[in-house]
Amino acid sequence: MNNANIMDEMYPKEKCRQLSENEHLFLSLLVEKGGPELHEYKEFSAIVNNLEDDELDCFREIIRRSLNENTLIGHGFVKPFGYPGDFSLIHNIYRNYINPDTRYSNWDMFFQDQAGAHAVRNRKDYFLKRCREIDQTGGGEKRVLILGSGPATDVNEYFHNNPDSRIHFDLVDFDQNAIDFSKSQNEQFKESIDYFKDKHFIYMVNKYYKYLAEGGEFIIGNFSNSNPTRRLMEVLSDWYLNHRSKSDLVRMAIEAEACEEFIEVEREELGVNLFLRIKTA
Repeated sequence: MNNANIMDEMYPKEKCRQLSENEHLFLSLLVEKGGPELHEYKEFSAIVNNLEDDELDCFREIIRRSLNENTLIGHGFVKPFGYPGDFSLIHNIYRNYINPDTRYSNWDMFFQDQAGAHAVRNRKDYFLKRCREIDQTGGGEKRVLILGSGPATDVNEYFHNNPDSRIHFDLVDFDQNAIDFSKSQNEQFKESIDYFKDKHFIYMVNKYYKYLAEGGEFIIGNFSNSNPTRRLMEVLSDWYLNHRSKSDLVRMAIEAEACEEFIEVEREELGVNLFLRIKTA
């Protein structure tokens, strides 16, 4: 299913109610066959989107055999590294990974078909595009700082496709596991990458604009509040994000003392990921 179809086919919403016997049976059958098939996506999504908070435990108990590290939804739910949306999950979204085990593969195909997963891959494409634009400008070495670098699979892909790049990346992540993983997969590019473990990088984000070099740019990615898979992410993977609108991002940038005329908000193809761009004069 392409990106346009994902946004067009919004999941149906109905009046909230307790899970019926038929829904219980339907969910149990999904677990038995490793997740929903394509023709069952809408029905499954409708159940999830209509769940009340006090129904979550019941719902998760029914599908608990699928909520483990063998599925992408389960990885987010059990949080093996202590937080949802970790570097391993992002890496698997980037490479469109599907568990070959038929007990779990349908769950992964469902997960990878959702707008949220497509938006994460679109975010990587946006990153690659911006890096190409940086490389095409004049001058010598370019420096790019990535806060919350995760698996650095995007950096790895960029260097593989642009071996003569003049960009030197500085990567910051609070998770040592993410740093170790990205170091391992980027070993051949280590001369162009520096890693930092800094538990206070959030503070650096708040202050970063003031330290931009002349002609520099700060880009922040944020899920939009129009994300159609928000409830699915929260229910299936216990993955809660701070969703924001374009106006929210602009307001935050102004509160951070950025000059309004140098603030711009872009979006990837689905509009699920927004990118706040703040430039210096």
